[in-house]
Amino acid sequence: MTAKPRILVADDSRIVRAIISQHLRDRFDVRDAADGESAWQAVLLDASIRIVLTDLSMPKVDGLELITRARASKVQRIRELPIVVLSAADEQAECDRAAAAGATDFVAKGVGAGELNSRLELLLKLSSTREALAESKAALESARTVDPDTELLTTPFFDRQVDRLIAYSRRNLTEVAVLCIIVELTSPQAVTWEGELDQRLRLVGRSIGATIRIEDLATRTDRCEFCVATQSDGVANVLQFAARLRKIIENSDAAGSGVEVWTSIGVACLSEDMRLAAEQLRQISQKRAQQAHGSRTRRIVLGAGEAGAADSSASANAGSMDVNLALTLIRSGRSAEVVPHLPRLVHQLRPLMALVRQQKEIAQQHRENIANASLQGVSRPLDQRS
Repeated sequence: MTAKPRILVADDSRIVRAIISQHLRDRFDVRDAADGESAWQAVLLDASIRIVLTDLSMPKVDGLELITRARASKVQRIRELPIVVLSAADEQAECDRAAAAGATDFVAKGVGAGELNSRLELLLKLSSTREALAESKAALESARTVDPDTELLTTPFFDRQVDRLIAYSRRNLTEVAVLCIIVELTSPQAVTWEGELDQRLRLVGRSIGATIRIEDLATRTDRCEFCVATQSDGVANVLQFAARLRKIIENSDAAGSGVEVWTSIGVACLSEDMRLAAEQLRQISQKRAQQAHGSRTRRIVLGAGEAGAADSSASANAGSMDVNLALTLIRSGRSAEVVPHLPRLVHQLRPLMALVRQQKEIAQQHRENIANASLQGVSRPLDQRS
């Protein structure tokens, strides 16, 4: 047998609760509460409650506060729960406040069993329909792979595809990088600009999709934020790819004539930590793009610090390797990628090497002082011929 839908009746009058329970018991499973606090605890703990019938005047927590709590809940089930107010003829002002707080419906306390059951069954059908639509929408969203606005991948599907690239890269020791690009558009036409901004950003997204290679992946992660995943032979090539992508976006006509385009780019590479998954790589690149955006520089943030081209005329190799990244590549058996950057890495390490030499000299001087002191405290042996 199908279980009856559960109704919660909250009223401080035992008689009212008994009458309503008698009206509803043939079609519904009735649970009651003598005050608003008890009703609230029941709503929190009992997910089978489908509708709440509540009085407005109750001890501890009144009906208005009960409605307010439910509508402010972080739990969707509670936030959307139908709440019907049991009202008296002289409570119009209270009913108006309850309606403003989010009450679903109102019934008079003397309502007959037939009307009460009909009203509740109608609410139950509407609630079930809304839940079914929400489930269908969620299923469609999870199955959708392409955003129709930008024609880029949806972010969940993007992450799944990047995870596949990562699995391949781990087997074949290739590089996977996720680039996060924050796009900022400015226009002198401030009056009509705001209404056009979303449309122009969608065009920028489509331009990114048309620019990248067929084997690369792209998604829109926020209103002005895009992520691109690419496979490469090394970090230097990733930096070159980022510089090219920036140049194409900033010189594209997709945003419209007379529009200035500014990009801030953060890069996260799998070689930094081979244990990273797609979502983690994307989040790291997003954080670094925010750092670049906050500093308002033309640099591409990669690894432990900022790296990459300072402007479109600079070499993408300059600053494309720091010590931490070099050590990571060496540990993963990719020393060949570090060799072209050795002069710059040695230059970075000169202060550390100088400090090591200084400490060695101090230690050597300390040992010599100890040796001299011990020699001065020992008498010379007697001459055996005297």
